Amino acid sequence: MRQRRRDLTEPVTVIGVAVAALVAVVVVLQSVGAAGVATAQRPVTTTAVPPPQPTTTVVAPPTTTKAAVPADIQLATAVYDLRENAFVSRSDENQPFAAESLTKLLIATDLAAAGKLTGDNLPKVQRMLSTSDDTTANQLWTADGGPQIVSRAVRSMGLKRTIPPRDPGRWGDTSTTAADVVRIYQHIVTTMPAAQRDVLLADLATTARAADGTNQDFGITAALPDGEWWAKQAWACCRPAWDVHTTGLVGADRRYVVVALSQQPVAGGFGGATRVMTTVAKNLVAGLQIQHQVVGGA
Repeated sequence: MRQRRRDLTEPVTVIGVAVAALVAVVVVLQSVGAAGVATAQRPVTTTAVPPPQPTTTVVAPPTTTKAAVPADIQLATAVYDLRENAFVSRSDENQPFAAESLTKLLIATDLAAAGKLTGDNLPKVQRMLSTSDDTTANQLWTADGGPQIVSRAVRSMGLKRTIPPRDPGRWGDTSTTAADVVRIYQHIVTTMPAAQRDVLLADLATTARAADGTNQDFGITAALPDGEWWAKQAWACCRPAWDVHTTGLVGADRRYVVVALSQQPVAGGFGGATRVMTTVAKNLVAGLQIQHQVVGGA
């Protein structure tokens, strides 16, 4: 119930004055700070700052399109969504190509399956994958059974059209398809034990320069920032053309497998071939829900 306001003309008793004075003294004393200075007592509020969260955006398509790829270039592509277990896009995904350095993925996964991804093999696999070191690949290929590596991978990963090389010493002549390369990455991400998978993914943080000095920053690695891809590149010439491939996992959450395999005319040179593959990669990731790397934290 609202109290009736006291009329200013009503008499105030001595007792009322004394009580009012006492209350005033208490209020003043409560407002005096440690240094004897009156301070306002206000509640201190704190706001918890949430940690940065991964952001997901749709990558805008580039100005050029896949249709701009010259007709004399053989190209096969595949984009696979590991979360949805479905292809996002694919084109000539069953067309065979020389695997070239993509065979190094099979060497590494075969060593892991045999429990040999340990000891001296760890730095060797790292060099073979991140710098695409052919000398190390030769050693591991020979020591681990050569073409049998490919045959074991076909069985364990369910590869459909991957074939060992006719010449047992030429691991780069292993034949594969874009669809089978998707299956290789799918095996690495979803089937391999976590410890082995983490080793291989760390090794797929490809360096800009290969062991032989080749610039391998093209395709996927040129289409997205560091931390948003785990890639294995491949290239070779000239039997009878440039074989240039870009493959890997895309997005900070490794949601997508992106594969582009090509055979291109010698006349365009390696530089021309890699520029084509960068354009292709940008088109392949256009429209994907790419999760970006988180920088900083709470």
